[in-house]
Amino acid sequence: MTKLILSLVLTAVFFLPVSISAAPVDSTQRRGPIHVTSDRLEADDQAQTVIFSGNAVATQDDVTIHGDRLTIKYVGEEREIVQLIADGHVRIVQQGKLATGEKAVYYKGEERVVMTGSPKVTEGENFVEGQEITLYLNEKRSVVSGGAGGRVNAVFTPKSEGNK
Repeated sequence: MTKLILSLVLTAVFFLPVSISAAPVDSTQRRGPIHVTSDRLEADDQAQTVIFSGNAVATQDDVTIHGDRLTIKYVGEEREIVQLIADGHVRIVQQGKLATGEKAVYYKGEERVVMTGSPKVTEGENFVEGQEITLYLNEKRSVVSGGAGGRVNAVFTPKSEGNK
């Protein structure tokens, strides 16, 4: 059961331009370009941020991230991405899997994703939800917390013999 929960959460949420999958990233693996559309783009070199706002959609390979706003934080001359924040009506879609919430933050240095705001990960009839979902990408583990007084809620539908 723990493996099923971990598998569902890990495979459903990986979305970030630098680390799309839940497995450790192979730096030799070539990923396609990132295509971002939005109503507005605001770049601030002094603050080292790029903000896409208004129906922001980012797509790379088979992963699409939707949000009211996508903020990319970077450092240095090479503009190395250190954090990506998706805010407002966040939806992350990958191969039949859907992660939703109000906010998702990717911390590149830690290879960690934190989803908040009623986060839920769904694949078919299966889902897990709580107050916060944290994915540790390099460790292939996740933590779903129910928060103060809240509970984690998960539903896993067994596959039938003819439906494997």
